[in-house]
Amino acid sequence: MRFHWLNLQGVRSDEGFEVQCIHRFAFEYREGGRIATVESEDGMLGGVEPVIIIDPTAFDRWDDGAIIPEEEKGRLLENFRLALEFQGLGLKVEKAL
Repeated sequence: MRFHWLNLQGVRSDEGFEVQCIHRFAFEYREGGRIATVESEDGMLGGVEPVIIIDPTAFDRWDDGAIIPEEEKGRLLENFRLALEFQGLGLKVEKAL
């Protein structure tokens, strides 16, 4: 999988999805004309590696309200992780306090 920068805040995969930071606490995952807004927090792993922290339910629904099928969630999460990795960020999935 290859990525290309859209701008300083987002990337596009050659597999047809985009991940874009839209503000300090959210990203958009875009694929096939659909958008899933992913609320996030910044964090550090081991005090040295920047990570994005998201809730396990981040990929439950598209922004239009449509439920994301269970069998698709893992693929979307992995795509999201790979896009962040390309941008030099890690991913941590944990329940919000």
